[in-house]
Amino acid sequence: MKLQTIHDGHVLATHDRSIYIESADGDGLTRIGQLPEPPSARIGYRLKTTAPYRSLVTAVTGRFPAVNVWSIDETTLLASIDRWVYHSSDSGRHWTIVETLPESSPPIGVLPSAVSVTDESIYLGEYPLDGDTTPRVLVSNDGGKTWATAATLPGVRHIHAVQTDPYTGDVWVTTGDRDTECLIGRLRDGRIDIVGGGDQSWRAVELAFAPTAVLWGVDSVYAEQKPIRTLSRAQFDDADPKPETVHEVSSSVYYAETVTIDGEQWVLFSTAMEAGEDSTGPDTQTVHSDGATVVAASSASAFTDWYELAAYRKRTTPADRWNPNGYVPTANAYVFLASDPERGVFINPYNTDRDDGTVQTIPPQAFAAHS
Repeated sequence: MKLQTIHDGHVLATHDRSIYIESADGDGLTRIGQLPEPPSARIGYRLKTTAPYRSLVTAVTGRFPAVNVWSIDETTLLASIDRWVYHSSDSGRHWTIVETLPESSPPIGVLPSAVSVTDESIYLGEYPLDGDTTPRVLVSNDGGKTWATAATLPGVRHIHAVQTDPYTGDVWVTTGDRDTECLIGRLRDGRIDIVGGGDQSWRAVELAFAPTAVLWGVDSVYAEQKPIRTLSRAQFDDADPKPETVHEVSSSVYYAETVTIDGEQWVLFSTAMEAGEDSTGPDTQTVHSDGATVVAASSASAFTDWYELAAYRKRTTPADRWNPNGYVPTANAYVFLASDPERGVFINPYNTDRDDGTVQTIPPQAFAAHS
């Protein structure tokens, strides 16, 4: 299973193209629907998304995520696979293809962090891999049924995240991957107003928002240590903002989650154990990636005291052991996150050496031990 989101108070997950929702009593997951195959899909689509072909591929490469799903409101879901964006108005039972993404999009279409909802609109950030396509921020003003271009990002490889600041309503965008392509900024009047960028320290995937700051972790496999950085809201409009480093981890930081427990805000980041070098990095690089972990800190320490909540290694596959010239792709290990203020945080180790594909809960009382 791949943890997707919390939808109407229940865990929503996927297996291949099938959609599962947590039962009303919280006792297990029930299959409710399936994402349809696009009429123009080729064999590559089936190899990446459809049993039994997908199982044969992942047995060699390791498990890679091929579906993303986002909860828009009580009944509306969006999903992405490959080049297609899907829409459901009945909580995942039936789906319609509503948008086509760039041809070089990855199996998951866009990153899990690349869809955001405001009071009026939904935003989506494209993730082309070819290095030639100009990525777009797309916008929908009718609940995800139709899409238009909100902004283009020339000179950027792809978009990592599109997120709404819960304190101001601003739409934030993060990008990568080369130094000049790394930026964190806000969507303003059809363009990206850059807060900071220009080197790997601004190479972020998902941001975490706090009342006084924004936090992120660095996503750069060839950096020996990856700082978790915080930027005060007072500096958002500065010409030369100065983020502070509050922690360091040894693997690239991907996903973020926030949850408030007993009046304290907790920020969680998950790292990925990556399978190989960064194709956009320097010719001579060393991979620094030793685990897929979850770390957390709270507002009680101003996010300076960090705790490791979970740690995993990447599952070993035949392609890891024997792969002449690197022709066979290999999959990273991730930990996907979701949260609920009453139930705590859900974690989903994926392509890991243990607990692979399970959805586990870190209850609120577990955070109290670190308060």
